[in-house]
Amino acid sequence: MSAQISRQRAVIALVAARIVYAINWLNIGAIFYLMSADLNSGVSGLGTLTSSFYLGVGIMQVPGGILAAKWGPKRTVSLGILVSSVAVLGTSISSAILEVAILRFIVGAGMALVFAPSVVLMTRFLGGKSGTSVGLINSAFDIGGLFGLFGWILLATVTGWRSTLVLSGGLGVLTGLLVVALAPKDGENAHFRFSTGKLGKILSDRNLIVLGLGSLGSNLGSVLISSFMAYYLQASLGETAAIAGIVAAMIVLLPIYTSLWGGRMYDRNRKPRRLLILSGLGMTSALLVAATPTLFAAAAGAVLGGIAVGPASTINFAAAKDLSRVEKEYEGLTIGWVNSISLTGSFWPPLVFSYFARSFNYSAAWIAGAAMCFLLLVPLFFLREDHESSPR
Repeated sequence: MSAQISRQRAVIALVAARIVYAINWLNIGAIFYLMSADLNSGVSGLGTLTSSFYLGVGIMQVPGGILAAKWGPKRTVSLGILVSSVAVLGTSISSAILEVAILRFIVGAGMALVFAPSVVLMTRFLGGKSGTSVGLINSAFDIGGLFGLFGWILLATVTGWRSTLVLSGGLGVLTGLLVVALAPKDGENAHFRFSTGKLGKILSDRNLIVLGLGSLGSNLGSVLISSFMAYYLQASLGETAAIAGIVAAMIVLLPIYTSLWGGRMYDRNRKPRRLLILSGLGMTSALLVAATPTLFAAAAGAVLGGIAVGPASTINFAAAKDLSRVEKEYEGLTIGWVNSISLTGSFWPPLVFSYFARSFNYSAAWIAGAAMCFLLLVPLFFLREDHESSPR
């Protein structure tokens, strides 16, 4: 088998795994309206499950990056896919909100081992184009998100929510095995020794911290729309499952293109700050638009959010890899650190949102989300772009 064919098969395996990964990331928000009766819980329960998931996926990012540096990205990706998929299968037989919360934490922890090492592998297979690689990874996520938010809500109304988790968990196991079979083995570097000093420099890198906080701003808007929109439209506005699913899916449908566009823009000019600020302002506006309690406003907010989040999610991680200027073994760790700040910080917005929705109304909850998103734009003004950064 030629090296080019081997790389192409590896890319296909990673894209397939990323699509199913996204389904298992997002489908709980789509099917929770059906789960809520069995679990005897409402919007506060959805907030707990969302928070638990993001706590798991956030705090395990740095350990995942360390594991990838020491053990290799392919092994780390494969382990993460299999752990998260088995936890999804366990969720299908759960009967209490606490059980599901614990399993969602495990799903998140497993997924934390996947993203950054996948970017490293994809960049390697695509000839070093970091922006294009992150864009492709994110577009695959968005395709999976479309299935998870729209397809799974339709499946669940016909077959029940438990069977849909059996399906997505089983597909996750299958794609994990595909990565094991098709991705080339991790190259061994006998001279590489993991350095705690390098770890400290990465964790204290100003640019990485700023990128993580800026990513949190755009990410929390995406988290709120993808997690709560379908439930909000059904429980508060009385819309059908199909309408709720397609509206919520806008947050992942549009980034299928805008993630790739953002990656190409970044590869051309390597100037992330302006694009990230514009994306954050777009996400803030999206949440404010969604605060009007009508179907049209909800749909417009989801569309605007989908346009805004794609470039941000690509540029943040491509810039993390490039601005850190570390050895290739540490690239996954730099991406993981930015992702850790973003995703760990995402555990509390769902709790704030569900509190405002329960104590006041959904309009207040969407406005609170917009305020959080806007405040997190401030750190981006302190981002040092490549030409401003001192050599490391």
